[in-house]
Amino acid sequence: MPGGSASSPGSHTPGGPSRRSALLGAAALFGLASCDGNSDTSTSTSDTSGTPKATSDPKGAAVSGSRSPLPSSPATTSPSPSTSTTPSRATPAQMAARATVPVLCWHQLRHWTGSDGSYARNLLICPPATFRAQLDALAHGGWHTISPEQYLQHLSAGAKLSTKPVMLTFDDSQGSQMTEGLPQLLARDMTATFFAMTVVLNKRDWLSRRDLKTLHAKGMTIGAHTWDHHRVDEYTSKDWKTQLEQPRSSWRRLSANPSNNFAYPYGAWNHPALAHVAAAGYRSAYQLSDRKPDPTAPQLSLRRDLVNSTWTGPELIKHLSGVTT
Repeated sequence: MPGGSASSPGSHTPGGPSRRSALLGAAALFGLASCDGNSDTSTSTSDTSGTPKATSDPKGAAVSGSRSPLPSSPATTSPSPSTSTTPSRATPAQMAARATVPVLCWHQLRHWTGSDGSYARNLLICPPATFRAQLDALAHGGWHTISPEQYLQHLSAGAKLSTKPVMLTFDDSQGSQMTEGLPQLLARDMTATFFAMTVVLNKRDWLSRRDLKTLHAKGMTIGAHTWDHHRVDEYTSKDWKTQLEQPRSSWRRLSANPSNNFAYPYGAWNHPALAHVAAAGYRSAYQLSDRKPDPTAPQLSLRRDLVNSTWTGPELIKHLSGVTT
C-alpha cells in the first residue's frame, strides 16, 4: 500500500517546556505517581513507508507490563494542543465500576477471498450478510447504540444511559465501512464510532477525507487510530506528536472539531502511555483486549471486543450476555 501524508513519522522533534508541562498536567490529573527516572533509548517504531502494520493478533498484542509511575520529566515528551478533559465528579474507582458497556469492533466488511487467512476470516473480515444479521440481532434484542461522549458522561458523571447500551466501533479506515457499514447503520437508526488511521486516507479501497466528513454529518463519531498503526507501547520521543497529535489535528482541519476519542492499534497500551494520550487532548481511549482498564485512568483504557466474523446474530447476543454479567 502506498504511503503519503502531510507529515511523515519521525519527522518531528521533541519540544520544550510547554510539552513537558502538558505531560505533568496529565499525570497530576489522574493522580499518578511521578519520577521513575528511566530514559527510553529504543529506536523509533515509525517508518516512512506509509504502510500500516495491520496483521498482528489484536488480542495477543496487549502488553501487561509493570505499572511503573509516570516520569515527571520524561525522556519521551509529548507536545500537546490541549490537556482538557471532561470534568469528572467520579473517582477512578467509580469510573472503573461503571465501565461495563460492551464495545464491539469490526474492521473490513466484505466477502472473503482465497487469499484471506483463517485469522482474518474469523476476526478481521466480516461478510456483509453476517454483518447485517449481527446488526439485526442487536436491534431485535433491544440494544441501543451510544456514542463515546455518552459513555464518557456516564463514566465521569453517572449520566443515565438507555436500556441495554452498546457501542459499535470500526478500525483502520477501510473503505467498506463507508459502502457497507454506513448504509446498514442508518437503515437501523444506529450510531457508531469510526477510528480512522490517517496515512491511508484518500487511497484506493480506503476511506477518504470526504468520507469522514460524510460519516460525521450522518451522526457518526470520528475517532483517531494513529497515523500509521504503530503500537503505542513502543513509541519514543518523536513518535508521540506524529501518531497522537497529527490525526487529531487532521480531523480538526476537516471539521473544525477535535477528535476526542482514540483507539490503540492492536489494542496494545501500557501505563506510561496514558499521560501522553491525555496530553494530546484525548478524553477517552479504547484498547482491544481482555485487560481490565487501568485503575488510575479507566477512561483511557476502556475495553473493546472484536466481533467474530462467523458469529450468527444469536451468537453475538450470547456473547454480549457474557460480557455484561
